[in-house]
Amino acid sequence: MMDNIDKKILNILQEKFRISYKDLGKEMGMAASSVHNRVQKMIDTGIIRKENTLIDPFKVGFETIAIIGLTVDPLKMKEVAEKIASYDNVQLVATSTGDHDLVVRVVEKNDKSLWRFINKKIKTIEGIRTQMDVSSLIDIFKMNHRINLKVK
Repeated sequence: MMDNIDKKILNILQEKFRISYKDLGKEMGMAASSVHNRVQKMIDTGIIRKENTLIDPFKVGFETIAIIGLTVDPLKMKEVAEKIASYDNVQLVATSTGDHDLVVRVVEKNDKSLWRFINKKIKTIEGIRTQMDVSSLIDIFKMNHRINLKVK
């Protein structure tokens, strides 16, 4: 279970992912080794899933970011999700409530490569039903993975 110290550490790490344990310890008023142990525990328990750099896809040559809503045979859901998740250009695969069983976020070089991905990869997966919605993102006003943890 997380306490307020863990939440404070997570809030700082989300803003300053490259901060050293020494500097994080100073900011927290704790020894670097104590901070390290807490961070390691959060990694081991899956609270911290991955250290990552957030990249703007448009600035590194990807012109197309799309959200794909899929209707999937319930008996094939896990297989379909795992297959789609195996593609390098896929950023997110999630089951969903609402109009779609599965939602996928994908980055592609352009609309033509998105079309190829959908028609040559997605539509060929057994278990995907014909209903599919694709929305391309044009301007992104906010993109982050930050969760503001309230500290008491």
